[in-house]
Amino acid sequence: MTEILHANIFFIIASIATVAFAIMVCIAMYYIIKILISIRVILLRVEEGSDMIAEDITTVRNFVTKGGFISHLMGLFIRVPKKSRTKRATKKSIVISDSE
Repeated sequence: MTEILHANIFFIIASIATVAFAIMVCIAMYYIIKILISIRVILLRVEEGSDMIAEDITTVRNFVTKGGFISHLMGLFIRVPKKSRTKRATKKSIVISDSE
């Protein structure tokens, strides 16, 4: 075999290997981009959840610092009887007639 034939065979094999490597890199990049998009969506959900948790903690902090927590606990342990909602007749109606 001549050296030119050896060189041509080497360049053909090197070209096929380069194309195969480029195709594999493109496939890997496609999957990496899909994974990164999924991670972005997950991070957005986590940020929304952390914002809601921060608001809830602020609400609880305000409830505790304004004394609402202590009064709520006292209300759980000490029951104050509620006034009845029906109106009672406190005065008896007196009927006066002239037929006696």
